[in-house]
Amino acid sequence: MKPKRAVLLFPWLAVLLAAGATAETWRNHFDFDGLSRPPAYFDFEALGAPAKASWTVMADKNPPSPPNTAMQAIIDRPAGSVAVALRRNVTLEDGRVSVYVKRVASTAGLVFRMSGPKDGLLLLVDAVSGHARLAAFRDGNRSELASGNGVVDREWNKIEVALTGPDIRATWNDAPLLSGKDSRPVGGRAGMATEGPGRAQFDELVIDTGVPPQK
Repeated sequence: MKPKRAVLLFPWLAVLLAAGATAETWRNHFDFDGLSRPPAYFDFEALGAPAKASWTVMADKNPPSPPNTAMQAIIDRPAGSVAVALRRNVTLEDGRVSVYVKRVASTAGLVFRMSGPKDGLLLLVDAVSGHARLAAFRDGNRSELASGNGVVDREWNKIEVALTGPDIRATWNDAPLLSGKDSRPVGGRAGMATEGPGRAQFDELVIDTGVPPQK
């Protein structure tokens, strides 16, 4: 009977090993990127109204991962335009994405599940007031999915989104921020995003393609 139990349990072990093998974590801290150059391993696009953007690496006095950060440098971009920096060679459907944003006048956050140039999800936060919005672009059309408010009580604040099928949960400095539903969960690219005017500044982008635990 013991050998039979081993044979019956083996498929479960294979499933667990396969799940662990497909989970990867990608981290960009920009500290080895050239100053005044675009961050390496990213592609740059726009959602909504077309407008120019300028992504560059710059040093900062006290970022989460010193000394370098990434910044979108054009300050007078139109309100309806979202500049995105998409990490190359990484896609996820379920998992986690996080980044630190600096408390400066800007609207900054994350883009994820971007399956095409006009399709993706955004989590954007006013980096001064803490007001957050979760939105979807479908064929270029934007719809708001949820909103919330975070407390901006430090110079650098962490924003994170956890994705499990249609369920989306976001935190701000590890405290609950908002939750929403994605009616068309598909795999896609992820990265940093900023909307409208302001020089948004980012550090420590982490993309985890493992499935987040259910809560």
